[in-house]
Amino acid sequence: MSKKIKTDNYKGDSPFLTGNQTRIFRPFRAIGYVTNDIPFDLQIRGDTYFVTTCIGNSFHIYDCAKLNLKYVGTQTENPITAIASYGDTIFVSCGKDLIAFKFGKEVSRYHGNHQGNIFFLSIFSNYIMALSEDNVVVLWDHKSGGLHSEIQFDESFTISTIIHPSTYLNKVLLGSRQGTMQIWNIRTKKLKYSFSSFGSSITSLVQSPVVDVIAIGLLDGTIVIHNIKLDERIMSYKQEGRVTSITFRTVQILDDRPIMATANMYGDITLWNLDEKRLSHIIKGAHEGLIPSIQFLNGQPILLTSGADNSIKEWIFDTLDGVEPRLLKSRCGHHAPPTKIEFYGSDGHFILSSAGDRSLRIFSLIRDSQSVELSQGSILKKFNKSKDHIRSIDVLKLPQIIQFSSSEVKQKEWDNIISCHINNNGARTWSFQSKAIGKHILRTLDGSYVKVSNISACGNFGFIGSSSGYIEMYNMQSGIHRRTFAGEDKHTKAISGIASDALNRIIWDFNTAKIKTTIEIASPISALRFHTENDLLAIVSDDLCIRVIDVETNKIIREFWGHKNRITDLTFSPDGRWVVTTSLDATIRTWDLPTGHLIDIFRVESVPTSVTFSPNGDFLATSHVDLVGIFLWVNTTLFSNVTLRRITDEEDISLIELPTTLGIEDNNEDLFASNSNEVNDVSFETPEQLTEQMITLSSLPKSKWQNLLNLETIKKRNKPKEPPKAPERPPFFLPTLPGVDPKFIPALTLNESEEEKKQKSDKTINLNGIKIETEFLKILKNNHSTGEYSEFFNYAKTLNPSAIDFELRTLSLDNNFEDLRFFLDAIKSRLKSKKDFELVQAYLNHFLKIYGDIIAGNYELLGSNLESILNEHKKEWSRIDELLHYNNCILEFFRK
Repeated sequence: MSKKIKTDNYKGDSPFLTGNQTRIFRPFRAIGYVTNDIPFDLQIRGDTYFVTTCIGNSFHIYDCAKLNLKYVGTQTENPITAIASYGDTIFVSCGKDLIAFKFGKEVSRYHGNHQGNIFFLSIFSNYIMALSEDNVVVLWDHKSGGLHSEIQFDESFTISTIIHPSTYLNKVLLGSRQGTMQIWNIRTKKLKYSFSSFGSSITSLVQSPVVDVIAIGLLDGTIVIHNIKLDERIMSYKQEGRVTSITFRTVQILDDRPIMATANMYGDITLWNLDEKRLSHIIKGAHEGLIPSIQFLNGQPILLTSGADNSIKEWIFDTLDGVEPRLLKSRCGHHAPPTKIEFYGSDGHFILSSAGDRSLRIFSLIRDSQSVELSQGSILKKFNKSKDHIRSIDVLKLPQIIQFSSSEVKQKEWDNIISCHINNNGARTWSFQSKAIGKHILRTLDGSYVKVSNISACGNFGFIGSSSGYIEMYNMQSGIHRRTFAGEDKHTKAISGIASDALNRIIWDFNTAKIKTTIEIASPISALRFHTENDLLAIVSDDLCIRVIDVETNKIIREFWGHKNRITDLTFSPDGRWVVTTSLDATIRTWDLPTGHLIDIFRVESVPTSVTFSPNGDFLATSHVDLVGIFLWVNTTLFSNVTLRRITDEEDISLIELPTTLGIEDNNEDLFASNSNEVNDVSFETPEQLTEQMITLSSLPKSKWQNLLNLETIKKRNKPKEPPKAPERPPFFLPTLPGVDPKFIPALTLNESEEEKKQKSDKTINLNGIKIETEFLKILKNNHSTGEYSEFFNYAKTLNPSAIDFELRTLSLDNNFEDLRFFLDAIKSRLKSKKDFELVQAYLNHFLKIYGDIIAGNYELLGSNLESILNEHKKEWSRIDELLHYNNCILEFFRK
C-alpha cells in the first residue's frame, strides 16, 4: 500500500513535498523539455522576438536571437492546451480556466460559464477569445479582468479555429469542422455573414499581408487563398497531409517573390511562390512528426518552427536563389523516452543519454544552450534524396542504442564513447570533443550481436561483449582488434556487463586473455557496476537480488533483497557507500554498504528505466519509461542532517512526484528544512564549548583581535597628512566668544545685565574630583565579586579594537592598582576555562604594552598575578604542543 503525495508524473505546482517523503533525495529539476504539440506564441518586444512554448503543465520563454531560455512558468494543475501573449502577460488555458502569468508567475485567473475545456486562444484589442470543446466562444476583457460574453453554437457549426481579420472592427472569422466559415460581431453577438463549405474541415486560418485576404488550411491538405470581403477564391494549393500551420513572409527576397509556408502532420514544410502560383521548395523532415506551428519573423528572412518532436528550429533564407533555407539554430531534446543515461566526466556538468529515437545526446546541467545531439552524418541529405515512402528521418539513423560507455581520459586525442545497438554486430565509436560519430566500427569476430561495451581506465582500449559469450578488445585510437577473451572457461551465454579496474588485473588476465578467477552466482546476471576506488562489484541477478562482491577476495560481502519486480538499473554513489537501484516496481531504493541496510525508498508513478549518480555526489539523475525528460534529484545529505536509519517497514512507501522544469521556487517548502519524519521541530544551538578538555576559540572575525596587536601601526597609517587648517578670523570690529572656534556674540548677549551673568555663573558645575566609571569597568568589578567573568568577556567582544584600547588605557592606578589586578584576574579565569583562547592572548599582549613599565616598577603588588597567568599559560600550551607533535608523527609515518 502506498501513500500518495502527488499524483501527476512530472506535472505539478511544486517540486517539494509535504508529509511522508524520501529522506535523502528531493526533487530538483527536469531537463530535456523544449516544446510539445501545442502551437507556440511569438511576440516582439523592442527589437527582440520571444517565443513561448508549452511543455505540458508549464511553459518556456526563449529569445529568438540565440534561443536561450529566459523564463519558466509556474506549474499548472492540468496540462496547458493553448498559449497567447499580450505585453508582459502570458495567457494559458488550463482545463476550463484561463490563467494569466507575468514573468513566469501566476497573477490572475479568468472563469466562464462554459463546461468544456479550452483548446484555442486568440487576442485582439482588449479581448481574449477562447474556443471550448462544448462549442462555445468565450470572450474576456483582459483590461478589466471580467467576462465579456459567450456565444453558443449548435451542432451544424462546430468551431475549430478563430481569427480577427485586419481592419475588421469588433468582428471575428470562425472556421468549422464542417468546412464552413462565419463572420460575427462580438460586441453585438450577431452573425454578419456565412460562407459556403470548402469541402473539408478547416484546420487553420491566417491573415495574409493583404487586407481582406485570408489563408485557409484544410484537413485534406488544401490551402485556399480567399477574399472574405468579396467571398471569392483567389488561388488554392494542395500539399500532402493535413495543413497544421500557415505563415507568410513579409520581407521580399532578391527577385521580389512573395512566399507562403505551410506545414503538415508528417514534419514537412512546403514553400509556395504566390506570384508564379507554384511549389517553390519542400523542407523534408524539418521535424519528426507533427508541426503544430510555423511563423516568419516580421521583416527578417527567418522561419521559426516547432514540432511535436520536442524541438524548436530557426531556418534562414540566405542562399543565392533565396528559396532553399538552411537550419540556423535549434533547441532540441529527445522525442522518445531515454533508455540509458550516464554522467560524463569528473565535473558532473554533462549527462549522456540514449533514447528510442535512435539518438545519442549530451545534456548540460549548467547551460541549456550546450545541450546537443551527437551528429550521425548527413542524414538530412540522405532523407531528401530518399524515396517518398520514407516518412521518418529516424529510419536512416543507426539502430537504437541499448548500452554505451564513455571515458574522458583521451577525450582530446581520439574517440572516447562506444555505443551498442539493438540487433547489430558492430559497436560504434563517438567523439565527445567533436560531438559526432567516430571513425571506427568495433565488430564481433563471429558476427553475433553486441550487447555491452566498456572503455579501460587508461582510455586506450575498448571492450565489447557479444551475445555468444565472447569479449573482444580493440584499440580506441586505431580501431584495430587486439585480442579475444575466451577459452575453455568462457561465458556460454550473452555478456550482460563488462567492467575494468584501474590496472586491468582482475578476473581476466589482460595480457594473455586467459581467465584468472571464476565467481559462481546462484542466478543469471542482468547488469553490473564496478566502483574503482574501493574495488567493489555490484551485480543484479534475475532473482531480484543485488549482490556486492569484493574483487580482492572474490567473495560476496553484501546481498540486498526487497525489489518486487525486475531491476532496471543500479549505480554507486561517488564515495562508494551507497548503491541506488531502480525497478519495474516503480521504486528507487538506496542501500548502505557499510551497514547492509536499506536506508531510503520512494515510489514514482512512471517506471524508472535508468539511474546515474553525479561524480560530485550532489545529484541523482533518473529516466522514466514514458517521459522524454531527465529528472534530477538533489542529495540533501550534503547540506542537512539526515538520519540514515534502517528501513524495515515497506508497507507505507511515499509516492513522490517527479521534478519539474521550474526547479526550486522561493515560495515552496525550504529545501534545507529537516525531514519531519526524522527530526523533531526543535531549534538547536551549538554549545559555547564542546568539552572542558578542549581549548575553544572566540569565533570572532580575525580583525577583532588581530588589529589590536597592530593598533599603533594602523593609527600611524591613518594619520592625516596635513594638520587641520585654522578657521578664518572674524572682522576686528565684531565681538566674539573665547574658545577653540571663535563664535560671534549674539546681540542679546551683548545687552545682558549683570544679574543674568551672575545667575549663569552660579549654574556652572565644577568637575574636579568626579571620577567617571565606564560600563567596561563596572562589569569587570561586578564579575570580580562573583568570580565569573563571562558577562565581562561577552561585553568586551562587542567593542572594536580602538574601544578596547581606550578602556585599557583609562584603568585607574589608585587603590594599589586595583583595576589592573581585577583585569589580570579576569584573564587568568578565562585561561582556566579554556575559552576565547586567541582573544585572551591579544588582550593580555596589549595590556602589557601599556602597563609593562608600571608592573615592572610595582612587582610586589602585581607580580603574583602575572606569575599565576604564566603558569596557567604554560600548562595549556604544553598540552597543545604535545598533541601537535603526536599528530605530526602520525602524519609522517603514513606519508613515508
